[in-house]
Amino acid sequence: MTVLPEWIADPILRPAWDLVRTRFEKAGLDASGKVLLRPATRDERHAIGALLGRTITRETVRVDLATLDARLNERSGVGGLEAVLAALYGTRPEDRPAVRAARDASRERPLQRAAELVTATWASEWIAGLRRTGLLTNRVDSERTIRDAAAVLRELTDTEGAPIAQSRVELAARLLGDAHALDRDRRLHQVVLRGLAAAASIPVPDGTREREELWASRGVEPDLLSRTCLVWRLRVGTVEPPGRRLSDAADAGDPVHVTEWELRRIGSFAPAAGTRVLVCENPRVIEGMAERGVDGWAAVCTAGEPNLVVDKVLGNLTRAGADLYYHGDFDWPGIAIANRVITRFAARPCQMTADDYLHAVRPDGPALVGKQIEPLWDPELGAAMRSHGRAVHEESVLPLILDALTASQ
Repeated sequence: MTVLPEWIADPILRPAWDLVRTRFEKAGLDASGKVLLRPATRDERHAIGALLGRTITRETVRVDLATLDARLNERSGVGGLEAVLAALYGTRPEDRPAVRAARDASRERPLQRAAELVTATWASEWIAGLRRTGLLTNRVDSERTIRDAAAVLRELTDTEGAPIAQSRVELAARLLGDAHALDRDRRLHQVVLRGLAAAASIPVPDGTREREELWASRGVEPDLLSRTCLVWRLRVGTVEPPGRRLSDAADAGDPVHVTEWELRRIGSFAPAAGTRVLVCENPRVIEGMAERGVDGWAAVCTAGEPNLVVDKVLGNLTRAGADLYYHGDFDWPGIAIANRVITRFAARPCQMTADDYLHAVRPDGPALVGKQIEPLWDPELGAAMRSHGRAVHEESVLPLILDALTASQ
């Protein structure tokens, strides 16, 4: 351990050394410039005087680092300012400009690599977003992440015509050798998503549904089995096994879940001629329709916020000219879902008027919470809901729904 002279190592000098060290590090370990010291006591002035080799009488002292460095080189026994600071603090002073430059270079290196690997016109916006967010800053795997992201983005954006339908795990396994590389909790997923948004000239989506829609626009699904759509009495025109299964379920009046895997094999759904389709929010409604055997109706359940499989089923029905009707919860999320289904798929509200709400609302019902949403089809409904402040869920009015469907046959 290096032993320094008392005129250097005196504890009363530590505040002065802190200022000297900060200035020395900011200057890139160059002993130049001056430090202003303000000794508060007589003992501090004596200690600083011993350090500088002169008598201190003023309340402020300007220390020239070059002069101090020369004095230390001559008298410290360990060397100049850098060596003395290392001995005092137990660690070598940090060349702050050099550290900052190295950090900046490290941050820019993967971004420069990104520009080399992805040359599309949208790449500059993608790279600028990565720089702003610091997603890759101080990451030892940042260059690997960029290489993998570039491979995925080239695959998904360089193709002409319709995108190739595939699952995300399939894509990740084929291109990257890791089926989970593009999972939502991986940093690579975020980097690729930003690239897809830049390629589409849209903001980076911040909601789960919007993110999945962006992937789906390139033909990529999370997987082909985990998301389903519950349907009742919908038929398909194919004789392939999935089509036969669904047609058999329709004949038997059994509700059935449809996966993305099956959608790709069965083509489009179509209700029987003259059949109307109720789009509902809660599976209990389909269960009630099946139990009662409501004639003249088929059904699709969104199970809350519609996923992309539900969207595809409803899109198929719309293109086939099916008559869609919608019933959901009388709460603000339910109104938001109703607005989207009615707007996107030309569905008509079913038992969703202000009168229907007023007939069912109870003073002890669940409170309305969340952001208020105006019903597009009936402004009076929104006013009634705000006035009462209570929600009405589908399950609580199921008998009324079934009676109305039965009466409309």
